[in-house]
Amino acid sequence: MVSVAPPGAIDIDITGDSTGFVTGEPPNDATGDLDATVTFNNPGWSLWFTTWDISDDPGIGTATIDGTTGEWTYVVDPVEFDALDNGEIVSDTFEVTFTAFAFPPGGGINNQTETLLVTVTIEGVCFCAGTLIDTPSGAVAVQDLNVGDLVATVDHGPQHVRWIESSAVSVQDLNEKTALRPVRIAAGALGAGVPQRDLFVSQQHRILMAGPAVELLFGEAEVLVPAKSLINWPEIEIVTPVTPVEYFHILLDRHEVLLAEGAKAESLYLGEEALSAMGSEGLQELAAIFADTPGAMPTGFGAAARKMLKEFEAAMLQPV
Repeated sequence: MVSVAPPGAIDIDITGDSTGFVTGEPPNDATGDLDATVTFNNPGWSLWFTTWDISDDPGIGTATIDGTTGEWTYVVDPVEFDALDNGEIVSDTFEVTFTAFAFPPGGGINNQTETLLVTVTIEGVCFCAGTLIDTPSGAVAVQDLNVGDLVATVDHGPQHVRWIESSAVSVQDLNEKTALRPVRIAAGALGAGVPQRDLFVSQQHRILMAGPAVELLFGEAEVLVPAKSLINWPEIEIVTPVTPVEYFHILLDRHEVLLAEGAKAESLYLGEEALSAMGSEGLQELAAIFADTPGAMPTGFGAAARKMLKEFEAAMLQPV
């Protein structure tokens, strides 16, 4: 018979990957590796065996963990992902439990458990390092922008950068996970001189499109489409870099259309659903940043700058 260990008899310390990142369409996954240290505070105890389990499932995905090694995998549910039609960054969480079974000095079997919350961030629209972003004082490489800098927007003129963050993707991950590879939009692929140079963005980064076909199909003068949906166009493709890629997220007071290498592309969009699902650290950081903006937190950042098309909708657009 297994009994719970007396208070203070066993200490468990869990370390390792408590966060993960998923980008692009499912079934792309996030993975991590957890370790645990078991300490006995009284003499005469000996460890029998340990195990890992998922004790609380994620809300919009599936999580599994190797009961022996602590290696976990998260896969976002394709149906749930498709429902997030505003290109938001969303976080999902699941709980992991580590259980240690031990023999106490008086005989029998005791166990002790410890839990850890794992947070997975899903999606992210980002510019690759080196991308030139229009500002009132000229084009600036995205990696040289700082919080407080002004950037040019199509709808509201110069706007301050409120938050900027980057994430690096290793060559190994680029080779193993196709969804992490950037889309290259060659110079002139979207029209004469647009973009002015090759533009590299994450696959779900949305690009502004306009024209008679847009109005006919969607009843809008302009729409935002995922870069990935344009890869059948001439000179637009998913590429596999031979060096690491650094992606940059730019957040303004509202969702805006920026000029990146002369092409119109979105800034990071955070809506109500995204904010309610974000991990505590990210939410606290954004709450502090937007503390002086009434209504911005926690109710979201208002409407998207343009109608956002899903990939199957964007696929109806043909090269100009």
